[in-house]
Amino acid sequence: MAKKEANYGAMPDGSGTNPDTPKIEARSAAGNVNRFVRDIRKGDILIVKSGGFGHAAIATTNNYILEMHGGGNIINWAVTGIPNNNRQYATRTWINNHIKNWTEIWRPRQGVGSSAANYADYKFWSSTHGLKKNRHITYGLGAGPRTTDPNYCSKMVWQSFWFGTGSKNVATGTPAFITPNALPTYFYKSYAPYKVGSY
Repeated sequence: MAKKEANYGAMPDGSGTNPDTPKIEARSAAGNVNRFVRDIRKGDILIVKSGGFGHAAIATTNNYILEMHGGGNIINWAVTGIPNNNRQYATRTWINNHIKNWTEIWRPRQGVGSSAANYADYKFWSSTHGLKKNRHITYGLGAGPRTTDPNYCSKMVWQSFWFGTGSKNVATGTPAFITPNALPTYFYKSYAPYKVGSY
């Protein structure tokens, strides 16, 4: 019979009674939100670790985040689509909506994030770059990687770098399906995003 470990001596910070046991860093929701708002920059890629493929979004400014949030019946993702699914939130509101899961900030190199963010804002939110939405994108998984409507979260982010960075070779290939967790791998090395942090 396997020996069960007793946890009676565990401390509030998660450390045990053994002095060699490392302490587990506590995660404060308020502290996480404040760090996220402080660290986010225009053009950053956001990856939410929500199980499965995860979720992705892009910061269109330092203060706003754009996403295709999906939701609803999973059959609609591939068959009927979900109309008018693109949403933009203030940074603090967005992270509060996703605080139950860890979110990673990935920042592309050589400043290409800004032009990708401008493209995302124009193509997937407002043709006038205004706060009022006039683009109404359907959520759907079925269309190819270069089709902008219908779209889904990680494909929208990838397209912002594929189409939005001009003649630079930033994003690689045209993958059949772009998963959120793999987004940082779809870049050429000189532009490959680095991880800013987890929140």
